[in-house]
Amino acid sequence: MRPRYAFYALLTLACGSCRVFGSCTYEVRDLDASTTISENVGVADSAQVRLEENRGSINGTTMSWLVTAPTLKGHVLSASFRDAADLSTVRLDLTLAASNRPEITQGSADTRSGANLGGVHDILASGRGVIQLQTDDPSRPTVTFALAAHNVGDWFRPNCY
Repeated sequence: MRPRYAFYALLTLACGSCRVFGSCTYEVRDLDASTTISENVGVADSAQVRLEENRGSINGTTMSWLVTAPTLKGHVLSASFRDAADLSTVRLDLTLAASNRPEITQGSADTRSGANLGGVHDILASGRGVIQLQTDDPSRPTVTFALAAHNVGDWFRPNCY
């Protein structure tokens, strides 16, 4: 009779180990959004955003981005992430890349470092996320990249089998 109880104890531990050892105490989700603007033949401006979120025993949100615009390099004064429903409000200022770099802006922001990324997932998932560039080019003073969401993930527990 004792071997059977030992078997049941091992079976319970094996099947429920994620809860026993604490690795099943958080959830993750991610989202990718991007767009490309082609104004000149053979030259394309593009913007990409990736959002990764954790909730539960591990909390935090990270947003990373890359914006390239060969025709605007050297003319961009500022870059920002905004909600298309309220373009007057800057949700996140994006640091401009050095002049010797090919991109306009590339970087990341994290809530654990103080960035306010609350609501960004909903903005991107609903197709309202935009990256807006202010330039010194009078023919294109404002360039707006309307981001289309791809690979919108739902919450899941990565270590629960």
